Amino acid sequence: MADEKKKIIELKSLPPKSYENIDLDRLAVYALCVLEQKKIPLYFDYSAVALFRLFPKKFSMANFSRYPDTNRINKALRRLTDQARKSWATGTVENGFSLTDLGREVGKQVVDILNDPQRQSGARPPTATRSRGRSATVETSEIKNSETYKKWQVKESINSYEFFAFLKATPYTPKPLLLEHLNRLKNSATTAGDKEVLAFLQWMEGKFTNLLK
Repeated sequence: MADEKKKIIELKSLPPKSYENIDLDRLAVYALCVLEQKKIPLYFDYSAVALFRLFPKKFSMANFSRYPDTNRINKALRRLTDQARKSWATGTVENGFSLTDLGREVGKQVVDILNDPQRQSGARPPTATRSRGRSATVETSEIKNSETYKKWQVKESINSYEFFAFLKATPYTPKPLLLEHLNRLKNSATTAGDKEVLAFLQWMEGKFTNLLK
């Protein structure tokens, strides 16, 4: 046990810029993968310290940055075990966790993202509602600045990986959630009166309809 604790304490913090756009759940599954690879049990206290050591900017307390925010960590780990939405892990806070094969696959994707910050546009999963303060104009502007949109403008080929990255999702994101996110973007384009962005989104829906329905 002493050796396990030492391994956790010796974990090096990653550069904040490398994970600033990655959501908490993916960071959590990455931390569990690190512990698993080091043959450390996925107990809650071990996982909490590992998350804080690896990603202090995301998992420290707001007013006491030298200490982990166990409430935030608790919620993130519990979301990993949500069988209906993620199923990246099994277990409980009380008894510890186990990664699923899907969780390990997501962990590998996070490694790729951490190693290549240019891919971080695909790190955050789609959400059902617009973030507070975000306008339709801001969202359409972000779409226009995306590499996928620029490729569409010049009629370059767009593959399924780029489709998932554009929607800030993974191939394992539930289809209804993907469609909901795409429809929300279409609504933003309509609200902003941007016909070209709307045409792009409709084209994406048609080309990748098999991934949406």
